[in-house]
Amino acid sequence: MKPLICGFATVLGVACGTATSAWAEPLPGINLEGAAFGSGKIPGRDNWDYMFPKKDEISYYTGHGIKFFRLPFLWERLQPELFAGLDPNYLGHIRDFVADAKAAHATVILDLHNYGQYHGALIGSDTVPVTAFVDVWQRLAQVFGRDRSVVFGLMNEPKQSSAQEWAAIEQQVINALRAKDVKNTISVSGIQWDGAHNFPQVNGEALAGLHDPGKAMIFEAHQYFDRDHSGTSPDCVPVDQVVGRLSPFTDWLRAHHARGLLGEFGVSGNEGCLADLRAALTFVGQTADVWYGWTYWAGGPLWGNYMYSIEPSKDGTEKPQMTVLKDFMGKKQGHSPR
Repeated sequence: MKPLICGFATVLGVACGTATSAWAEPLPGINLEGAAFGSGKIPGRDNWDYMFPKKDEISYYTGHGIKFFRLPFLWERLQPELFAGLDPNYLGHIRDFVADAKAAHATVILDLHNYGQYHGALIGSDTVPVTAFVDVWQRLAQVFGRDRSVVFGLMNEPKQSSAQEWAAIEQQVINALRAKDVKNTISVSGIQWDGAHNFPQVNGEALAGLHDPGKAMIFEAHQYFDRDHSGTSPDCVPVDQVVGRLSPFTDWLRAHHARGLLGEFGVSGNEGCLADLRAALTFVGQTADVWYGWTYWAGGPLWGNYMYSIEPSKDGTEKPQMTVLKDFMGKKQGHSPR
């Protein structure tokens, strides 16, 4: 018999698995953005400054093989005052989206898309104490806790300067949720834009110290393939550099017996970038033992002519990126929500 592999970050609600155990294929997914639009307009006008994806968008993507939706949303809209109740209208939209995704047999990651801040003040400051961050997730857990089809994405790209400080903040949330017997998978993030290419150097040591009593924790990283990793250019690096950008995070996950989420990645529609996209997803498929899933950036109702968007044109024409993505969303990758 092969020796048991038991890691501090073993996920999917099981403590251990044998070295020969077959992991499920990574969940193929997409960021469906819209609810976090208009962040300079708080609270903003519903269906004007911001908009939640509709049921027909869920149907479009699940019809192409998508099994996983990352839903970015804003803390300030969800909870207009710290330590107060959640806004019923905004929360209602989130609940409706989750229900529609579940009906389509998809998993949802609730992505608190706030960069480690609330109204511009960092979590851990006098203005936004860590207990406020714990509070909003406890309130969300009262609604979605124990729902295995909902993943809790604690924070998108936190701007805290210290990875150790940020890890300690995330640990407090994890502890509070598990103390309430919350069963959901929890996705943790790192500082400095959460990059896969430098994850071990920037976040590896700090996040390696995280402990999940519920044994259902995954690690999220983002990676773009333009020159400076920023996701702001229509041009991409040569295809032979793609694996080098993803392998540091991948190697770290394997060394720590953990699983990861490629939470954001995207390219424009030119041939060089499409080659990078194919190379990236091929690599994820070849290293599937460490990947929980991936969510392409982005789809959603308000992108317009955004270069990375894969929303179809008004006449139904698909974006060239979707042509590549569909090759990695076949039936062999589909499975029921965790």
